Amino acid sequence: MAKVQFTIKNDKGEDVLKTSKEITTRDYRDYLVMNDSLTSDLSEVEKLDKQLGFIASLFDDVTVEQLLEYTDFAKAISIFTDIYAHLVGDVAPKGKS
Repeated sequence: MAKVQFTIKNDKGEDVLKTSKEITTRDYRDYLVMNDSLTSDLSEVEKLDKQLGFIASLFDDVTVEQLLEYTDFAKAISIFTDIYAHLVGDVAPKGKS
């Protein structure tokens, strides 16, 4: 099982490294459920909130509010892309290419 890490600013403006819990097949299933819900008649805001909620659910110490306040959208997309790569097992072991 894999973990995802990213850096986010805290309320003091300091960079803090966040590490996810172990990413499991259940998390991939939860991703699929979330992704299916995005195809319904939701506003873009509601879709973003669901995606941020999914990201936050993988971390014990990250909230949607922190993602909204302390990341820019490009960083949120980067985190989501990294998580997706881990969910589907598309991550090369460190030191190997």
